[in-house]
Amino acid sequence: MHSTDSLFQLDALWQSVHSQPLPTKLAPWLLSQGSLTALLKQHCQTFRLELVTEHWQSLPALLQQQWQQRQGLKRDVILWCDAKACIYAQSWLPESTLQQMEPLARLGAQPLGEYIFQHDSLERGVIEVALLQAGLLLPVLGEQQELWARRSVFSVQQQPLLVQEIFLPGVLEL
Repeated sequence: MHSTDSLFQLDALWQSVHSQPLPTKLAPWLLSQGSLTALLKQHCQTFRLELVTEHWQSLPALLQQQWQQRQGLKRDVILWCDAKACIYAQSWLPESTLQQMEPLARLGAQPLGEYIFQHDSLERGVIEVALLQAGLLLPVLGEQQELWARRSVFSVQQQPLLVQEIFLPGVLEL
């Protein structure tokens, strides 16, 4: 069993979305360039974000190397649609990004996507996908079967942040 303390610690093979076939029903979600929050809201009557955890910690080694920073904010949330858990999202925001864009440090129950997608300066890096093996233990939700995930680095006002999203079975019911 694996925990999501960091999706970087999972034995996931992150690849380009073009390097492997994607499940037909899930492909539009995995390939979506826009805000998943906005997309979910189009498919349900009641949307809710549950803040699972948000705290300062050392960035994973890959991000420390990429961003040349040691500390950042890790934020885990669950996006719910009509009482169905649809997305488990984890974001990493380096200290410099939070210094330049202080509202990101105070999002609380506000979706990150609602904030970043309103900026004209928003740029999205390459979307990578991974098939996560069964046994993943998600806080609040418990042990999971095999799930697809995606991740990409965003730049807002030239400040980086990483968003990783796990697509839960509820998204296929929308």
